[in-house]
Parts: sequence; C-alpha cells; structure tokens
Amino acid sequence: MSAKTRLSPKEKLRIFTESLKDGVKISEICRREEIWPNEYYRIKEKALSGALEALKNSRRKKDAEKERLKKETERLRNIILSQAEEIDLLKKKTNWDY
Repeated sequence: MSAKTRLSPKEKLRIFTESLKDGVKISEICRREEIWPNEYYRIKEKALSGALEALKNSRRKKDAEKERLKKETERLRNIILSQAEEIDLLKKKTNWDY
C-alpha cells in the first residue's frame, strides 16, 4: 500500500457508506482506496460513534430548546401579571369603576 495523503472527512464518509452496501468486501475497498484495513476500521468506529453522538445531541438540543421556551413563557407570564397588578392599582387610585 502506498503512503496516501490524509483522507478528507467526505472521503472517509464515502468509504464507510460504500462498505455498508451488500456484497462489498472490505478488502476490495481498502485495495481500491489504498488504505490499510485497520484504517478502514478506525473510520468505521469514528463514523458509528459520531452518528450515535449526533443522535444523542439532537435530543439534547430539542430538550434545551424546550427548556428555553418554558423559561421565556414564565418570564412573559410574570410581566403580564405585574402589568395586571399595576393596572388594578391605578384603577383603585383613580376610583375608576370597572
């Protein structure tokens, strides 16, 4: 095998997805891409752990967004409550019947 320059992330992803096809032998991919089999298995391991992490993070991002929206809703409720109390106070000061 020749000393090939570093593979880009896109190339690594292409190699990994190609290996998922039925009937494709890892040895053929390694030969064609001029990489050692252990390099392929490192690519595979990183791709799978990266996919798992991405799936976990998408859940956290949704939860974080949901939490942010809850806090914003609570903040707005407090503002409305404060304004309603102020309006009631002003109505009482002016003896306004409502």
